[in-house]
Amino acid sequence: MTLPFDEVGTGPAVVLLHAGIADRTMWSEHLEPLAAAGYRVVALDLPGFGEAAVQPGEQAPWIDVLGAMRDLEIDSAALVGNSFGGAVALRAAVVAPAAVWGPALISAPAPGMEPSERLRAAWETEEAALDRGDIDAAVKAIVEAWTLPDAPQELRDRIAAMQRRAFELQAEANEVTEAADPLDERPEAVAELDVPTAVTAGEHDMPDFIESAKELGRALADGSYEPIPGAGHLAPLETPEAFRTLLVDFLREVTG
Repeated sequence: MTLPFDEVGTGPAVVLLHAGIADRTMWSEHLEPLAAAGYRVVALDLPGFGEAAVQPGEQAPWIDVLGAMRDLEIDSAALVGNSFGGAVALRAAVVAPAAVWGPALISAPAPGMEPSERLRAAWETEEAALDRGDIDAAVKAIVEAWTLPDAPQELRDRIAAMQRRAFELQAEANEVTEAADPLDERPEAVAELDVPTAVTAGEHDMPDFIESAKELGRALADGSYEPIPGAGHLAPLETPEAFRTLLVDFLREVTG
């Protein structure tokens, strides 16, 4: 099954992978500018988000991304992922290094990241709301946990709508299991990646993800860490121009 996607432009392929509280529409304002910069840009919905239903069986979103690339006749791409999308991009690069010429990881969790009390509390509040069937409270908990205190209401509403749709899709899923994490089996595979990699996080993100970005920047053979001023966990949505400048600079450095 090909994942739902939006596509614009021609040139080296850039595949955009959304955060776990979003879907492919989080990239909407970036598609045309990245295409104008000279790239074939594809934004995907990962299973359980946006328009991508969860299929029965083992869940390995990194394999789904690589399959979507094959379906779209993309031999190799820069995988740009925010948060959960960054984790997926990293695992796709590890299992199929020839298919990824430039991972860009935005607020991605480092393998084996131990959650802080703040992060654990955010997860527990969401889970408790879901356990009692209160979707409104779960959505509110996510918006409060993952947006900056001064985030505009429009952004909060946008995230709430994406997350509510994800809850609806995921509630319909059954007979699913989680695939083995390739980085649980071989954490040293991160250091073996031999491609230029951009690693970043918003300067106001949770400490978990800032430290993860720094750790990944150190671990990757050709990685670097650069924070995004003014951003929190969702830099592509919070500070789109600053994020896009960093991304295009990285892509041009790799592609020449």
